[in-house]
Amino acid sequence: MAATEAPFPSVLPYVSWSSLTIAAIPADAWPLVFGSMQTLKGHVQEYPGCQKLEAFVHAEAEGAVRIHCYTTWDTPDQLEAFLRMLVDVAGITAQPTLLMEKIF
Repeated sequence: MAATEAPFPSVLPYVSWSSLTIAAIPADAWPLVFGSMQTLKGHVQEYPGCQKLEAFVHAEAEGAVRIHCYTTWDTPDQLEAFLRMLVDVAGITAQPTLLMEKIF
């Protein structure tokens, strides 16, 4: 795939590239995960092309915390590199990950 070619169909020209990862965290693990996510946010936002990392949470009736975590990037190549790095370095394959284009 050429460097300028999107990894999926696009609504260019006015977009940025995002991923959505969803996870359910047991309530007893939440304090550790929360601290780890703060560190991750600071680290990832230093990567070239990363516009932001945002997390939204919801306390579920069973006691788990559901997280929706978004990363937003300047180019699809930067997003793909981030997702590859998660697998290659940390052995993390987020399930599910949804790739999206941010239009506004």
